[in-house]
Amino acid sequence: MIKRKIEIAFLVVAGIFTCFANPTFAAPLSILEFKKTQLSQNEQAQLCIQVKKLCEHLDQWRVLKTADRQLWLLSGGDIIQFNNSATGLKLSKQWHVNFSTQKEGTSDGQFIFPKLFPMTQNRYAIAVIDSFSEMYSGGGANIERASFYELTDSGTTHQFIANYPFSFSRMIRACFSEQDYESSKGNCHDEDSLSLDICPIKPMLWQFRYRYSLSVSPASDSGEKSYKGSRNLNIDLNKAQEQPSIPEAWNYAGMLRIKSVDKFEEVDDLQSHNR
Repeated sequence: MIKRKIEIAFLVVAGIFTCFANPTFAAPLSILEFKKTQLSQNEQAQLCIQVKKLCEHLDQWRVLKTADRQLWLLSGGDIIQFNNSATGLKLSKQWHVNFSTQKEGTSDGQFIFPKLFPMTQNRYAIAVIDSFSEMYSGGGANIERASFYELTDSGTTHQFIANYPFSFSRMIRACFSEQDYESSKGNCHDEDSLSLDICPIKPMLWQFRYRYSLSVSPASDSGEKSYKGSRNLNIDLNKAQEQPSIPEAWNYAGMLRIKSVDKFEEVDDLQSHNR
């Protein structure tokens, strides 16, 4: 009988959005990052006069200043844009994301990933991350999925990508006996993880790179082998697929989805090695 139990909880791995070099396409569009920047007292006062409710939670503020003298503010489910004029910061547009209410046990919560993703030179989107965790005797897994929303000029949000895999990290116990510990060579866990990079190639076209890695303990009886793989996908923002074309085992959705790597020999850039 295959012994599939999970060892102690592990770190939450947040997906990292990084625009990677691509020799085929130029990338004139840049992903912009909200940061925990301390604003001057004068700037804070100008913002608080115009968005009073947000000043109750200054500790939640993340700020983005652009080259064209715009200031963006992210706080909880609110995104607000200000223009910097001769008379100070003036409210331009604002958006609010209503985080969905999940049944207890199905979600650990939602949050806006602190970056702006360019769709065109003047259109931006945000990613809402839905996080999940599974805890078992001796361990568990953390999963994140992302939905992307355009910030429209009218102050509404429009979803164009739903529930895409964003990241996961999983640790599974492999040692159950003294013999297992002796044969493990100090590694008593099977571990795998998924991460996502995004690069804006041109208006309305992004490239997703999914990276997956699996490290199998010498003591494991799972029948799997350690390997690393990646897959590049061009995402047409006008007609994004319901789900990205990645191997099923990378799209982690629970313990019962653990699969043999033998099914994914076609994975792009696959680099396999024996235990």
